[in-house]
Formats: sequence, C-alpha cells, structure tokens
Amino acid sequence: MPLLTWDPFDLIAVLGVFPSLDEFETSHCYVIEQGTVRLKLTIWQYDSDVEIQVSEASLPNPIIKYTMLGCPGIRVVDDKRGKFLEFAASNTFTGRYDGYSVIPYGLRLWVEPQILLEPFTYASA
Repeated sequence: MPLLTWDPFDLIAVLGVFPSLDEFETSHCYVIEQGTVRLKLTIWQYDSDVEIQVSEASLPNPIIKYTMLGCPGIRVVDDKRGKFLEFAASNTFTGRYDGYSVIPYGLRLWVEPQILLEPFTYASA
C-alpha cells in the first residue's frame, strides 16, 4: 500500500490538466504551461516522492527543481486565498496522514492566477 495520501482527481481539478502515466503506472506527471513558463509536477506515489520543476522556454535548464522525498500527503485547499495544493514535508506526521488534517508545514503550489511556489508553516496552537 502506498504511503503517500493523495487524490489524483483533486489534482486534476486544481491543475486543470490530466497527468501522463509512465509505462508501469508508478508515476503521474502533470505539465502546465503559462506563456513561456512551464511547471512539471511528477509524483511517484509508491515511493511517496514528489518533484516540481519550473522552467522558462529560453533557458536550457529548469529555474527551480525541488524534490520532496518521502512526502506523506498532498492536500487541496480552497479558501479566500484561492485554490492550491499543499505538500507535506517529510517526517511531518508520526503516523500515516489521513488526507484531511491541516498539514503543519511544507510547500504550497498555485497555478491560478499564475504559477507560484511557497514554503509554509502554520503557527502552533
């Protein structure tokens, strides 16, 4: 059973694109293009690994290549700030992530109105 808790259909709703699957369906790759900026989000669900690459068309290599090994969960947030994804940082939870609880820290990804990556943490109660 995969350790990564996520819903591929939720990601389609937020990202607005369908993923491509590798030959053995062990990874999902979402590609979003906005003008000359390209976001490539790859999820290896059985390894719980996530990689985000942001590229610009005129440059030969990605501007950002961010890999999260052992990501326990991906959650969709839709609030007054907009709709975005939150990726939990490794070792965030002592047990398995339930898919609904607030992720205390990690990385956020917006694609509307533009691609934006942001590290985050919620204040401790």
